[in-house]
Amino acid sequence: MNIEHRNPKSRGAVPAVLAAMVLAVPLCALAQQGQNQPRAVRTTDHAIQVYISEDALQAQYIRDLDVDELGTTEVKLGVFYNEDRDLLAIGDLLLPVGEVRDQPRRLEFRVGSRVYGAFLANENEDVFGVSVGGEARYFIGQRRSTAVVLSAFYAPDILTFGAADNVADVSLRLETRLNDGTNIFVGYRALEIDVVPVDRELDDNLHIGFRRSF
Repeated sequence: MNIEHRNPKSRGAVPAVLAAMVLAVPLCALAQQGQNQPRAVRTTDHAIQVYISEDALQAQYIRDLDVDELGTTEVKLGVFYNEDRDLLAIGDLLLPVGEVRDQPRRLEFRVGSRVYGAFLANENEDVFGVSVGGEARYFIGQRRSTAVVLSAFYAPDILTFGAADNVADVSLRLETRLNDGTNIFVGYRALEIDVVPVDRELDDNLHIGFRRSF
């Protein structure tokens, strides 16, 4: 009797779709709440954020939603591209932790999820990953115009589909405000995808960038 052995990663399409649907629920709920209860959800900021390093660049659209029950929820959508011609679509949903309205704190935390949809050029393979993590922001000085920001996200094997086993993404940056609508920053990012037989470092460099609110 012949028994067909299948790589469990080959059945990743269905879990990937389910994971995407699960992540879409809170976004749809926010949108619906904004339509039905305009006082509960208020758009407080739109922004674009771009950075460039020696080997990569990333551009993001950012929207902050002021949700009465949750605080300021941050939604990000962006694309990443590097010199190896790897292309990633990235989406974030970050919720504040311990936020107190009208009482700015020196140290702020956000937790949530980051979704990766990647095409790896060298391997000619697709990767889909759902990570969990967050960011910590420490403001320097009373004016809150300069901050150190640490972010970390990890997609374990169970939530990574396609040609990879996991995704690890860590960054540290120093940012400062030039004026009411523009921030600039310098930082370092390590973005790695675990692909057999070797790990792929999509970004492992210093970078500079800006964020423009409108």
